Amino acid sequence: MRLGVVDLSRVKAALRRRLQLMSEGVHDRKVIVIINGKGGVGKSSLSSAIAAALAKTGLQVLLIEIDEQGNHCEDLGTTGTELADDGQAQAAAILEGKPLTPTGEARPNLYVVPGGSALQDVIEELYCQRRAAATSDDPEDQLAWMGMYASAVDAVRHLYDVIVLDVAPGSEPLQLQALVAGDMALVPTRSDPSSRKGLRTVARRFAVAMRLNPQLRLLGVVLFATASAATRVQQKIRDQLAHDLNGAAGVMEQTIRHVEAAAVACRTHGQVPQELAASPDLDPALRRSMKALAGDYRSLALEVLQAKAELDQADANRKARR
Repeated sequence: MRLGVVDLSRVKAALRRRLQLMSEGVHDRKVIVIINGKGGVGKSSLSSAIAAALAKTGLQVLLIEIDEQGNHCEDLGTTGTELADDGQAQAAAILEGKPLTPTGEARPNLYVVPGGSALQDVIEELYCQRRAAATSDDPEDQLAWMGMYASAVDAVRHLYDVIVLDVAPGSEPLQLQALVAGDMALVPTRSDPSSRKGLRTVARRFAVAMRLNPQLRLLGVVLFATASAATRVQQKIRDQLAHDLNGAAGVMEQTIRHVEAAAVACRTHGQVPQELAASPDLDPALRRSMKALAGDYRSLALEVLQAKAELDQADANRKARR
């Protein structure tokens, strides 16, 4: 007997359409997935800061937090406001087929779809869908459950220049959803063995997602929470990460330094480093650290745009050769 799950007819139609657009070379790269198989690597902070930096350039940015934790409300200072819906709008889009509508504009040009506890129902549905898919003999039915977010995101992607998906570290179903919906993946990691193990977990899920999303590419790996002066140590870590990646992508030149006081201050004030660095109320030493951290994020945002442009050019070259 088939489990009582959401009907995926619309999802399957959307997946067929996106594969057709990819084959025609007209599926533009817009969706960046921020992902790691391990928590505590700066993923939420990176997502909020990068999204804010891109919006500051004038791009229309949609930030979707595919995570029960709902950390972006703290990062962007929207806790307790109408922008914080505990993930309800997102759950309604995935479970009821409603449009993936942002709760509002957290910053000029930066629209948000928050996460939160409402995503527990989404996760439960995804596990049910996966079990149901395993009983099917139809190859399309076996894979379609991984495209529920892709269907919802594709319906609104024309409204934005960039869409950032910040996905929970511990949930394989949610990570597969994000990777199928995304065009590019950016992986923040620390230097410890556990974080590198999380990177290898992402690589395995990446391979699964590419069965439905052959255009997916790894944008790069960001070394997070580093000592800014430890150049030799950073190079050793870069070499280790490059070995882990086995040529799949590079390690971003820009690292994000570790400043514990700055991280705490950002969460306390509900501002990203680029914003808080301009505050006249900060202790002078903290302001200096905050300005340096803000510079890291601005430089990384530019590097991300450059890496995206290189992928876009490669896509154009392939299309021209057809």
